[in-house]
Amino acid sequence: MNTIKFRLAAKTDVGLVRTNNEDNFQVATDLSSDKMCWVNNEICSLGDKGTLLVVADGMGGMNAGEVASALAIETVREYFSLENLTPEITKSRFSIERYMNEVIVAADARIKKEAKEHPETRGMGTTIVIGWILDGKLYVSWCGDSRAYVYNPDAGLHQITKDHSYVQSLVDKGAITREDAFDYPDSNIITRSLSDGTAKAKPESLLKPYELCNNDIILLCTDGLCGMIRDNEIETVIRNNEHNMDTLVDELIHAACEAEGSDNITICLCQILQGGSVCNPSVFEESENRLNGGKNNIIHTIVNKSTDSQTHRGKLYIIGACIVLILLGIGIWCSIKPAQDTPQDNTPETVPTETKTEDQKQPIEDPAKEKKDSKDEKKDMITPISNSKKDKEKEETGKPRGIFSEKESEETTPTEEEEELTSVGNINDSSTESTEGKPLDEEGEIEAYEVKEGDTYYKLAKRFNVPVEHLKGLNGGKELKTGDKIFVPKQNK
Repeated sequence: MNTIKFRLAAKTDVGLVRTNNEDNFQVATDLSSDKMCWVNNEICSLGDKGTLLVVADGMGGMNAGEVASALAIETVREYFSLENLTPEITKSRFSIERYMNEVIVAADARIKKEAKEHPETRGMGTTIVIGWILDGKLYVSWCGDSRAYVYNPDAGLHQITKDHSYVQSLVDKGAITREDAFDYPDSNIITRSLSDGTAKAKPESLLKPYELCNNDIILLCTDGLCGMIRDNEIETVIRNNEHNMDTLVDELIHAACEAEGSDNITICLCQILQGGSVCNPSVFEESENRLNGGKNNIIHTIVNKSTDSQTHRGKLYIIGACIVLILLGIGIWCSIKPAQDTPQDNTPETVPTETKTEDQKQPIEDPAKEKKDSKDEKKDMITPISNSKKDKEKEETGKPRGIFSEKESEETTPTEEEEELTSVGNINDSSTESTEGKPLDEEGEIEAYEVKEGDTYYKLAKRFNVPVEHLKGLNGGKELKTGDKIFVPKQNK
């Protein structure tokens, strides 16, 4: 693999409400060096020991949360020192992930010991997320709700860690949607952390390391950023400032402060300039599915069931039409036969008039209309959950966050019928327009679509249920710009 070139940037800000900063972070350009340092926006080469990014979000009030996050960062520095990163640790993916989890557990033990020896710090805790870039891959371990994202111009922004929080547990159970989670009133409650409690820290790693791509921007942050502005807003800021990491980190902090700024904000960035692979947006599907509580699979199942139902209904209509034609044929034959058996006279023959019964006059129902009415009825049954995050501002000057165990956060699981209704309500029906004079797609007609801000081939491929390569092929792989017209598969109502 070619040598990876990259740029870094990292900053922390107290925000607009807090008087002290309980966040901490560490960035190291080259772990092969005995010094952990970096320079914002400087082009660097990836060393043999890799590059490190760490964010810790302290909690517990004055002079406590900042102690916990500082102890966590200090533990990371010791474990990632040059003398401790032996070949035994970096020999495989599993040894790397095991070591990163050991670092988090060791930091947790250190915080517990400090709280025991200094009662004034009791109640302190911290979240942590560690990103280790090594041999062209990104390894991530975390505990709590500090996040890691990957942005690529071809795929957009994707969260690759999963929050250890009460709200995420509700998403997993289908009680709320991922979109509802941002405004949910209990978003400050986390289910895992490094703290002075009795439970041992339970870190988590990615299902598999992420292979770095050219133009990737890796983002690690506290919820002072992702709790203040939505992911699509973060993506917009990145897309407008992706050529300068120092400017980008400032603009992200500014956006969080403009939105609310009620928490400390800490951000670490790494942009891959060269030496990575080519971005394949489909690699994010698995992580997106996990963050949605596995609902993508349910939605696909419902779509397939709906298609099968329509096919079955269509067959029934064909059979019904055949029966009607047979009955009409019998009726006509019966009306003609008596006339043939009657002796002919000079009276002009009266041609029997074909008539239909009331049952035959009733029109056959349109399956598409039936599906649409059913879908509208289901949508009316769904009541969205939306509460403002501002309603949960706490009176304490310390970080207003609770720590619940994952067992304490259990909720009643919705029935399969409720999950199906919620999922169906999230399926969009694309509008259609005339395609006269346009080329035909291999699978059917296509239609024009106006590119909107934030659209990527990956997002549009998911929306229109086609492979990314297929969508790029329809449009010659041209770069998407807001306001441009592109071709997409025509969606049936």
